[in-house]
Amino acid sequence: MGDIQFVFEGHFVKYRTLFLEMCPPPMTIRKGHILCSQCHTSGWMYYMLDGLSKVYITTNDGNERIIDFMKRDTLIGMDCINPEHRSVVSISSITDMQVLPFTPKMLKSMLLKNPELGFDLAVYYGEVLRQVAYTAGNMGIADLRGRLASFLLLFLDTPDYRKTQKIALTQEEVASFINVSRAQVAKMFGQLRKEGVIATGNRYVTVLNPEKLMGYSAF
Repeated sequence: MGDIQFVFEGHFVKYRTLFLEMCPPPMTIRKGHILCSQCHTSGWMYYMLDGLSKVYITTNDGNERIIDFMKRDTLIGMDCINPEHRSVVSISSITDMQVLPFTPKMLKSMLLKNPELGFDLAVYYGEVLRQVAYTAGNMGIADLRGRLASFLLLFLDTPDYRKTQKIALTQEEVASFINVSRAQVAKMFGQLRKEGVIATGNRYVTVLNPEKLMGYSAF
């Protein structure tokens, strides 16, 4: 089970040039923008050049259930590849992102130009399926500090963090992203501050000791 992923990154790096050649120009997606909405179909999919997005569903009680996170050189929005089917997930940007938009027709042209992409797509979504099944059975009982640590570590290699050394999120936002209560986040933040692992301010977190935080990571 050690190869289960919670964060997807780098799976299509060898096809980056192909997507750059055959997709429309890169788009900047600002933090908080919803690229794909549950129960709707946008008709567009995206190759992530940089940044961080979350894939999630909204439950009947209005809460978000995080499925996974996507970083650079992955594909998002593939739930909309068939225009006759509505998306069962939502996708939104956690940080500013650079993406390449493409349609099913464009993807088909890329597959014809490089058939090896088809095999790697199958492998990629096999991994996504494994992760979804694993998360469905384990996210509710995973160690909360490990879940928080894994989430914070996602940001250390994003453009925003490299520039500011700050994860620009409130406690409410962090709680929503990792499916815990705000009170639980506040308690864990307090523990990590005492240990010198993080510093917090008005709507931001800074990781002071990435190595120790990685030791708490659940993924």
